[in-house]
Amino acid sequence: MTDIADVVTKEIVELHRLLQAWFCGEGTNDPEVILERFDPGYMMVGAAGRVVSYEDFQKILPALHGSRPTLVMQISDVRVCHAFEGGVLAFYREVQTTGESRNARWSSVMFLFSEDGQALRWRHLHETFVA
Repeated sequence: MTDIADVVTKEIVELHRLLQAWFCGEGTNDPEVILERFDPGYMMVGAAGRVVSYEDFQKILPALHGSRPTLVMQISDVRVCHAFEGGVLAFYREVQTTGESRNARWSSVMFLFSEDGQALRWRHLHETFVA
């Protein structure tokens, strides 16, 4: 059996790989490739405090394709905080670099297992800028 920390790390890294490609305008321009990873009840509190629902994310995502062509996203320090029946709470560090600009954030994410139990779905994300 695969360790849950490996599954969580793989999902976090893979989504950010897809998001980086999306913002850079690389690969597909079909937002479903990204949206299918999210639970319909998804909610995010961004690093600046803005609350974004799944519906908000779904509406804005197409306009973001190619909007940050030099963006590089790096993920590190992934930790599973708590596994529970039906999901996982995890924590990770994300660094975004665009040209000379760089920002880092800590993120807490709650995943729910898909109905078939084979995939993680992003349900809640809370980001905080690193001081």
